[in-house]
Amino acid sequence: MITFKNIHKSFGDNQVLKGINCTIPTGSVTVILGPSGSGKTTLLRSINFLEKADRGEIILDDLHINVEKASKAEIHKIRQHTAMVFQMYNLFTNKTALENVMEGLTIVKKLPKHEAKEQALFYLEKVGLVNKADAYPHELSGGQQQRIGIARALALNPDVILFDEPTSALDPELVGEVLEVMQTVVQEVNSTMLVVTHEINFAREVADNIIFMDHGVIVEQGPPEEILSNPKEERTKQFLSRYISFNEYDI
Repeated sequence: MITFKNIHKSFGDNQVLKGINCTIPTGSVTVILGPSGSGKTTLLRSINFLEKADRGEIILDDLHINVEKASKAEIHKIRQHTAMVFQMYNLFTNKTALENVMEGLTIVKKLPKHEAKEQALFYLEKVGLVNKADAYPHELSGGQQQRIGIARALALNPDVILFDEPTSALDPELVGEVLEVMQTVVQEVNSTMLVVTHEINFAREVADNIIFMDHGVIVEQGPPEEILSNPKEERTKQFLSRYISFNEYDI
């Protein structure tokens, strides 16, 4: 379970998160929707301290962290329980696909190389890219690079996987292959998943819970059949009208 308590974050005079309070159940898939600048990515990155919130509390199972006073040991511990799939892949350009997946296993998990290689190959198989194990990122399509990123996250066997707009940097024809892998991950992995995305159909199909954010606050949250089919807040309706025809709303 992940709980945010009164999370605030500002960049200079720009208040990006304005007292976020919510709970993400263990093993659930939560999709965070919202316009650009709403704070959704900042909230996601605050979980593993890629962005350090200014104040508030983050609770991950039995780990309670006051973000203002978080120690290096606490940050390290929470990062051991999380993995992130980045918008721009963040692969090491000088390492092969196999080596990229092995990196976290040898550095974070401290596995011997032969064991890390075995596990890395297993997860490359999971995302359909074991045949690209020796390829470098520049030899792979954007979709393939993102699938490597997913394999890298899965290999760490994290309690929480964070997906930061994993398809937004892809050409439209490559989006489907990444979403297909993500749907398989949802079915096969017990990790709690938080996904920042604009892929409404994906959210409808796989999410247990949807959070809609705007201007640094949670405007509305609930199951997809409620948020996507019968949103209560006018701002949610305005946002979703770009993706869903109003005659799809059950109102």
